[in-house]
Amino acid sequence: MKERVAALPYDGLSLIADPVHGYITFVDTPQSPGHPTERTLIDSPWVQRLRGIYQLQSARFVFPAAEHTRFAHSLGAMHMAGRFARHLYPGFSKEFSLPFFEGLLRVAALLHDTGHGPFCHFYDETVSQPRFGRSHEKMSQIIIGGPLREILENIDRSPSGFFASGERISGDWVAYLVGKGKAPNPVPRDLPVLAALKPLFSGIFTVDNLDYVLRDAYMCGVATAPVDIDRILYYTHVQKGRLAIHRYGLGVFEQFIQARRYMYSQIYFHRTTRSFDLALRDLIGDTLAILLPHDPAEDLSRFLTLTDHHLLETVRTWGRSRSPRLRRLGEGWGAFLRREKIWTMVHERTWELSGAASPKKTPLPDMDALSRSLASKGLLPRGAEIRLDVASRDTRPENPFQGEGNLDVYDPLSGKVGRGLLARMLEGIPQRQEIVRIFAKGVPDLPAATREIARQLEE
Repeated sequence: MKERVAALPYDGLSLIADPVHGYITFVDTPQSPGHPTERTLIDSPWVQRLRGIYQLQSARFVFPAAEHTRFAHSLGAMHMAGRFARHLYPGFSKEFSLPFFEGLLRVAALLHDTGHGPFCHFYDETVSQPRFGRSHEKMSQIIIGGPLREILENIDRSPSGFFASGERISGDWVAYLVGKGKAPNPVPRDLPVLAALKPLFSGIFTVDNLDYVLRDAYMCGVATAPVDIDRILYYTHVQKGRLAIHRYGLGVFEQFIQARRYMYSQIYFHRTTRSFDLALRDLIGDTLAILLPHDPAEDLSRFLTLTDHHLLETVRTWGRSRSPRLRRLGEGWGAFLRREKIWTMVHERTWELSGAASPKKTPLPDMDALSRSLASKGLLPRGAEIRLDVASRDTRPENPFQGEGNLDVYDPLSGKVGRGLLARMLEGIPQRQEIVRIFAKGVPDLPAATREIARQLEE
């Protein structure tokens, strides 16, 4: 079969201007009318739906410019996947053509967040996991294997060119790459080499977090340590069929981990962000029991319409409803959207846990006993409340020698590939970051209550 080539390098391609990556290239024009391209996926209802889901669930109420969406992030992740594909291709050249290899990674990155519900990870934690036992990654796999399968399996070109004869993306391969968590996600039997690419989607640095750390910092106006993507990319390669990083890239790798850690403490776990999250926690479960009464996997048409925009515009009218249930929820949402700080922080303690060598962790406070004590002293009147909030995040692997997302390290001095150098580098980074806070609602004398809580917790 005659090889298909574009007349000019940019024939059939278009550009998206992006504040983080400069320009993002995508395949726009099909070779023949009606043939799907990357644009077909981008313009599909499932990817366009992400325009209505904010990237940062409650942090945008704290950082006014953080109005970016999962749609912009997905385009950025697709761009990062293309860069990694072109760089790593020599290690996979016996398996695929470059255009196919690039196309497979790009569509997986583009579609990795299609399963998100309103308020993103908060939806996962409070609705999807408790009610349906399903993460957003699993929901993405359902969408990829369902309404998007026909489109992605008929794409035949990436920005690098046309696929080789007989090459065809499988929806099952894309679903495998986006899968995460504890749910079964076996390596496809018909393409076991995909296991080497899994760390790009479920690893310590991925096409996902390399975009969101840069994008969230930029949009929030928060300065972090620089993330040198070019250097990370340069030192990432394939060794013996596995993804590895060169010893000389460990320094910039550590820099990225520290930057991501900083983002969690300063943005995602910001005290005011968590205050709004507490208010949201009291609203979203009952709200989505109404807006999403059935399993979304069995009612995809309803889930397709369910975005932050749809939810917020719907609940704005509930404050005038004749239904007491809707009116109560509508009033709560009204206060939330007016940025009323219902919960105020009265105690905070930060822990950084580094495994066996860490100091013994102090037990979490007994909130019932603390409430009774405050009430007996007149500091917690009827109707007032205190609540515990624990924000925690694994900042690096507990055991770098285990896990599908962990990296090998190539040491040019010994000529060996292993994880010992990675383990030694990670020893200087806390394994887990945990911020324990107590918030109060309706407490008239907050300074006195704050002092009493601190006194009791220090005893």
